[in-house]
Amino acid sequence: MIKSILSFDWALWFFWIMAVTWGWLLGDFILPGLTLVISGFMVGVFQWLVLQGRLVRPWRWIIATSIGWIAGFFITFYLLPQELESLTGMVIGLTTGFAQWLILRREFHWAGWWIIFSMIGWTTGLTLLPGILLTGTMAGALTGLCLEVLLRNPKSKMALTSPSS
Repeated sequence: MIKSILSFDWALWFFWIMAVTWGWLLGDFILPGLTLVISGFMVGVFQWLVLQGRLVRPWRWIIATSIGWIAGFFITFYLLPQELESLTGMVIGLTTGFAQWLILRREFHWAGWWIIFSMIGWTTGLTLLPGILLTGTMAGALTGLCLEVLLRNPKSKMALTSPSS
């Protein structure tokens, strides 16, 4: 167990937390009125930077994150009744996590856990502990734990040696 804790990629986890936090912050500063829309794209861009060399064609991550984020935003604000607005984090976590899972499932064992951790992370960040810094930090910390475990369990060693167009 000690060896497992020591072999944990703490740098990856730290950079992942920073990617999500900075993506969230910049999304808020660029267009404050459209934070929830722009933040998905910004989070995807910063996560993409961390994923370089860890995924095949990591540019897909930006597209998946943006689409998942916008879908969650649309469902939350246009399809759910106002009384259920407290589900914002869970819905955005589900839709974004699902979109990202479409990429992860081909490359890593146990990728389904990503959707669950995404839902918990964004529920915690957007609903339970909202705040400009805590939102991205909580989502990043929880999804970063899952990412670190997934990266240890690739389906194929060849997948990560392919060119990342």
